[in-house]
Amino acid sequence: MSITIHSDSKYKQYENLLLEKDQIQKEANQYQGLYLHHFGEKIVTLYRLKVECVRLKKKISLFQFQINQNQGIDIHKINYILKHEMTSYNNYLEQLLNDVKNCKKLKYSSDYEIKRSKQLYRRLAKQIHPDVNPLTDKTPELMDLWNQITIAYQANDTKELSELDVLVQRILQDLHCYARSIDIPNIDEKILQLKEEIQEYIQNEPYTYKFILMDEDKIHQKDIELKKEIQSYKDYQNKLNNVINNLMEDQEVFQTCQMN
Repeated sequence: MSITIHSDSKYKQYENLLLEKDQIQKEANQYQGLYLHHFGEKIVTLYRLKVECVRLKKKISLFQFQINQNQGIDIHKINYILKHEMTSYNNYLEQLLNDVKNCKKLKYSSDYEIKRSKQLYRRLAKQIHPDVNPLTDKTPELMDLWNQITIAYQANDTKELSELDVLVQRILQDLHCYARSIDIPNIDEKILQLKEEIQEYIQNEPYTYKFILMDEDKIHQKDIELKKEIQSYKDYQNKLNNVINNLMEDQEVFQTCQMN
């Protein structure tokens, strides 16, 4: 089985855009990791405070509802409701903690490893990228290798990529697929879509984190901003706790008056 290689300029443009998109996605992931490495602890502290403020606001709302219904404050019921309503916030906090922990373990690749992994990836992507070679989707072995390739590429694991390269060539040879690439349906539309996706990536976080990470002054400024925001939420947390304490005291006074 032999698949015709196209020299069509649109196909080349499509192929290059796919590779550019993958590279930008990789860089975005790296910027995300470096950003959390620099600011992760403060980001976790800030988010934890935000979650606590949300919980306190919900608690105040439930207190006021029970008071307005002349039910008295049922702490056990309120805590039960809050436990369920705060589940998604707590799950995200746990995920954020794991992300920051993993970023602390980041291994920084050498310039050679970065360059070599890019070369190997481009070679393999041109052969078995699912958007380029339809055989990948149809061949479980190729799809499994492709998934391993993307993971190794993210980690700049040149050793793994080299070994995967050997396996890919062997499978392609077994399939008698010495060339790659076919006609791409709606190629103009797909080229436009890729261009839009690339623009979306480079104009938004986490890719734009690079403009902070590449400037020591901006890193320092971000640290200051996070510290100020953390303090503002600490102050807000204290205010909310005061509101709760006042509600509890008022309710105790009201119940005492009723008993008398």
